Amino acid sequence: MRSIGRTPSKITAMPSAEGLRDAALQQSIGSAMALIHSTGIAKGVYRFRTQQEADVQRLDALVRVIAANAARLRRGP
Repeated sequence: MRSIGRTPSKITAMPSAEGLRDAALQQSIGSAMALIHSTGIAKGVYRFRTQQEADVQRLDALVRVIAANAARLRRGP
């Protein structure tokens, strides 16, 4: 294996306790933010005149889902 640079790799076969805690924290945050499993867009066929109209619908739906997840997260399970 060829080494490039001077910083030794921190990747090991066995993760450290700190690495496992960080991974568990990241997993719990990701799971909490995905309480509502939806794109926010109802099923159907949508026709838009411009790409900007499609982007507005997509972003509005995303904002609604993120806001609903945040509200649910504040309330607790």
